[in-house]
Amino acid sequence: MPQLRTFRRYGALARLLGWSFLVVGLLGRLPTSMVILGVLTLVASAAGSVGDAGLASAALALSTAVSGPVIGRWTDRHGQRVPLLVLAPLNAIALIGLVVAAGAGARLPVLAGLCVAVGATTVPVGSLARVRWLALTGGPRQTGAALSYESMADETVFVLGPALVGVAASLGTPELPVLIAAGLVLVFVTAFALHPSAARPTRPGEVIGTSSPAAGAAGGHPGRPARTPSLGAVLTALAPALAGMASVGMFFGASQTAVTAFAAAAGTPGRAGLIYAVMGVGSAVMALAVVALPEVVSLRLRLVVSGAGMAAITAAMTFAGSTAALSVLVLAVGFLVGPALVTLFTVAGRIAPQGGTAVAMTAMGSANVVGVAAAAALAGSLADLHGAAAGFAVAAVSAAGLVLAALAVRVPERRLAVGPE
Repeated sequence: MPQLRTFRRYGALARLLGWSFLVVGLLGRLPTSMVILGVLTLVASAAGSVGDAGLASAALALSTAVSGPVIGRWTDRHGQRVPLLVLAPLNAIALIGLVVAAGAGARLPVLAGLCVAVGATTVPVGSLARVRWLALTGGPRQTGAALSYESMADETVFVLGPALVGVAASLGTPELPVLIAAGLVLVFVTAFALHPSAARPTRPGEVIGTSSPAAGAAGGHPGRPARTPSLGAVLTALAPALAGMASVGMFFGASQTAVTAFAAAAGTPGRAGLIYAVMGVGSAVMALAVVALPEVVSLRLRLVVSGAGMAAITAAMTFAGSTAALSVLVLAVGFLVGPALVTLFTVAGRIAPQGGTAVAMTAMGSANVVGVAAAAALAGSLADLHGAAAGFAVAAVSAAGLVLAALAVRVPERRLAVGPE
């Protein structure tokens, strides 16, 4: 059956980079999914203030967003291995320093400063893994399978990470989740840096010892890196995709806040995390299923349908009368989130200038983080005044923003590399 042949592409991914890459790539991004909630828990416990914890968490998120494209530029110019081997221990040290400072009763400016250091040294493993796939996969179908797998991995860790924080904090102390994250960084981000794929070219279509039309156009030479475009040039070329990813991030931030408000109003605040996790399950499943879509369904059409569907379903959440009904709608919207994320990263890979792939992938992650932070603050304020329905309205408008961004996308119909499907 054609569908079965389509899903066999996932088996081919392990042959491209090895099972070890799939393992370290998955576990290497787990600390990132733990740190935000871990820092919230740690600072709230140490400072005795949820407000202080929110400010510290915001400092961490914004620092991560700003540093992402800078780290991407560093790896575009010098490869991934050395930058990651520098950043991994620095990030672990910053996390441990935050734990020590919190335990010593440090004031908020010190804790926020350490959170900035944590964010600035956070390795965007998911984005850099996509860069490696884009450099190696053979054509649009194989590239689509790789990006679908990466989106599934993102969704998986962002369900597992908060759960691990909750278990660790319950069984130990508020410091334990952050210390576990530091240990995971040292082990698995270092392993990600040392993986053989880190030494390979990171520009689509570029192969060591050979030249390609793209490399030649960029002024490159066989076996030598092409000149990297400026950070501004990459971000300008990526503007529609960044706007789309920021819209998805705003959807995440607003919907998570609204679900929390809904669960609290229903008298079951502890269920908020479980309800929201259902979205991750649906998103992960459909991220893998995207490869079965025929090529006649254009990238722009996928984004328009996903955004419109997300907006409609989220608008329906304003009428949910129970946590069970809300859970069904959250699962349904997750089925559209997965394809949206995969398609946005595919668009970014297509429109990124030659030599700017790592900047493109990390900038997409940063756009998501900024969107989450902005919408969470807005939806939280409105939910306090008008209830969970106001938060869901913000999420619906954010999803509609994805449709507008999709209409501005101009994707060149070209292959990312020459090779077998």
